[in-house]
Amino acid sequence: MIYKFKQIKSKIFTKIIGFLIIKEQYTVLILLIILNIKEKSNGKNRYPFSSPNNKITVLALDSDRYRGDLLALSYHPKIRVLFMKQNPPGWLIKPFYSELNIGRYINAEKNSIDDINHKKAYDFMYKFLSIFYKYVAVDCVTTINYRYLEDYNWSKVSDDLGVPFIMLYRECLLASDRIYDHVVRRKKNEFGRFVGSHIIVHNEKCKQSFIDSEFATPDQVSVAGALRMDNFLKLIRQNKVKSPHASKKKFILFYFPHDNGLFGRKYRKNYKGWLYNSIWSSRDKLFIDLHNAIIELALEYPDIEFIIKPKDVMVKNKSWDFYKDVVNKSNIDIKKLPNYKVDVDLNVSDSIVKSSVICALQSSTVVESAFAGKRLILPLFHDFLDSPHFDNFYWKNDLELFDVATDKNQFKILFKDILNNPKISQDIENKRIELFDRWFGNVEGNSLDKYYNIIKNITQ
Repeated sequence: MIYKFKQIKSKIFTKIIGFLIIKEQYTVLILLIILNIKEKSNGKNRYPFSSPNNKITVLALDSDRYRGDLLALSYHPKIRVLFMKQNPPGWLIKPFYSELNIGRYINAEKNSIDDINHKKAYDFMYKFLSIFYKYVAVDCVTTINYRYLEDYNWSKVSDDLGVPFIMLYRECLLASDRIYDHVVRRKKNEFGRFVGSHIIVHNEKCKQSFIDSEFATPDQVSVAGALRMDNFLKLIRQNKVKSPHASKKKFILFYFPHDNGLFGRKYRKNYKGWLYNSIWSSRDKLFIDLHNAIIELALEYPDIEFIIKPKDVMVKNKSWDFYKDVVNKSNIDIKKLPNYKVDVDLNVSDSIVKSSVICALQSSTVVESAFAGKRLILPLFHDFLDSPHFDNFYWKNDLELFDVATDKNQFKILFKDILNNPKISQDIENKRIELFDRWFGNVEGNSLDKYYNIIKNITQ
């Protein structure tokens, strides 16, 4: 009932926006957008936003996807960060599109309905932003990806108007051949060419993916590490962790769904390198055993906090129902476990530094935890190591750097061992530094300065 009400509300709102567009009520539309723009200032979200004050002004679209990067960028004294969520730009383009699929419209047949609507959306956005930028001082526009239709026209038109579009690309962990090949193929076949001024990535392999796909030229892509890691490195090296609960031991699972892509997916098209129409038969068993083990340990260790950290998109996905079902069918009532909780908003960097035991799978948090000197459990139950899917596992060549649990019982044994023996050897530590540098490209912790210099060169 609530979902249907939201649908009706969305349709009515889209019709209102469409009416305002037809009547060319740009002032009303601009006011609507401005009311949704905030500023990152001194670690807080500020509204209304301040004047430029001789700073480079960055307008970040789809702000919820940046993780800690926008916050990090805002700490530079010569950068002003304005931001808005994906919804406002989406409002402006929904009247033109029947589906929010950028690939469909980029590759539309010439003079087809999709092609005509795509051009109409561009023309409207051109008129809109030509006026908008007279009210809002902006030096560049940023996004974290190229594949969201809500951002596409705003980004492209801005660049065409002389407001550079700079993509602060985040999906840089191309740690398996399968992922790399698939990403290159998607860029090449679905998304055409880059429509902005510049792309900043975390590592050399990610840069190469843009070049190999011919999505961008080498001079359009710069490697500068991950912005959010600067503060993370400071936390580690300076040990400036201040919390009233710092002495309390914590376990953190960086959540992954039971239908994680690592375990295979069914595709209509036979993409080379993907496990076409192949799903690992034991994926549900692994998931169930892992979460039952965590709940049982939470009961056994009431003085230790057990935290499940999913991304917000994960709890909105249908697969989250599987997690809830597993928890509800366990022999232990989690409502009676005050030390067990799910925390979507948990600060990842802080939680890694403050944790006692960490568990993760196919995630950048593995590399972050490794660099922080934490022993980390990889839950590779039910002979996953012998499955064809293991070949797509990011860390298949780095297993010596972690604690590998091959079943539920071993997971519990490793958990207890880590509590008593948390330290790692110097040799492992050195290899972990190499791993971090490979994917985040900046063990010096000066990514912010690199980003600033690139942005300054592009905008000025």
